[in-house]
Amino acid sequence: MKKSVLAVTLSAALVLGGGVAAMAVETAPQPTPTSSSAPKLRKDRAAIEAYKTALAEFKIANEKFKADKTANRAAMESFKTALDAWRTANAAYLTAKKTVQDTFKAALTAATTAFNAAMTAAAGDATKEAAAKAARKAAVDAAVAARDAGLAALPPLTAPMPVKPEIAKPTKPVKPVKPTPAPTASTTNN
Repeated sequence: MKKSVLAVTLSAALVLGGGVAAMAVETAPQPTPTSSSAPKLRKDRAAIEAYKTALAEFKIANEKFKADKTANRAAMESFKTALDAWRTANAAYLTAKKTVQDTFKAALTAATTAFNAAMTAAAGDATKEAAAKAARKAAVDAAVAARDAGLAALPPLTAPMPVKPEIAKPTKPVKPVKPTPAPTASTTNN
């Protein structure tokens, strides 16, 4: 039903619309443009000024936020670089130390194996047992001296592990809201 009424109204407007519109254009007086040279006073001047002030403060806070973020990023990059350098130096030191320790363990194992073989060959002979114990003690003392000399020859670490910087996460400033015009009497009566 609604569609048929709409179709009839539309077709009637198309058929009669051209002549009616032409008559309306001819009979209607033309409005004359007026220019107002007096400046318009805004009623919300205080709100606009407050917004401009808040916007200026926001821009300053936003620049500080960006600068803090950049400084934090630079501090972390510096820390990561120092940590990588420290890890490289530390790994070289630990590798050299492990080599010295492994050599020491191998010397102790060889001394123990030689001692066990000598004790088995001694078969209760006190003199041979004493000689085997003295040989083991001398081999252990030599291994300890070699280990201590090897550790003393290692270069010391250049610096302690770098400390991670204390970074406070900067808070992003909130953009101020534009003021809306106050309702006037003409808009409230509608």
